[in-house]
Amino acid sequence: MKKFTAISLFSGAGGMDVGFKKAGFNVLAANELDAYACDTYEANHPDSVLFRGDINAHASSLAKYEGVDLVFGGPPCQGFSVAGKMDTEDPRSKLVFTFANTIDRLKPFAFVMENVKALGALSKFESVRNELFRRFYDAGYSVSVMILNAKDFGAAQSRERVFFIGVR
Repeated sequence: MKKFTAISLFSGAGGMDVGFKKAGFNVLAANELDAYACDTYEANHPDSVLFRGDINAHASSLAKYEGVDLVFGGPPCQGFSVAGKMDTEDPRSKLVFTFANTIDRLKPFAFVMENVKALGALSKFESVRNELFRRFYDAGYSVSVMILNAKDFGAAQSRERVFFIGVR
């Protein structure tokens, strides 16, 4: 049976990677900015190539993974979080568009982008959602948006998140 290939973006310590590996994906490479998260990622995912630092600095290195089956990740959510300032001008808020640009460059068969529920639910962020839909559509993807709660999947906490799921 074919093992599907994947790339992890905004990887943190690699929690999403664990799930996708359990689902049968071979996570070839990842990218993370935070040095402590990188150390943890490398300890837990020694078979994946980790590109440390700003994702934009690694665009050409990530380009060699064009055509992978899946790209997944969770761009920083602080600018969209109800626990924060909910500021679309926060530089971290722009990283959802960096994710979209990377999808356009790598052309995976599918992608999964995770973020806080507010990005998917609040009218305040409708323009951001519309811009994401436009970029994904222009790149050739049909996109579904789902808001899921971790407690519904056996987690010991109520943690709602939005998932943008695209298929080319």
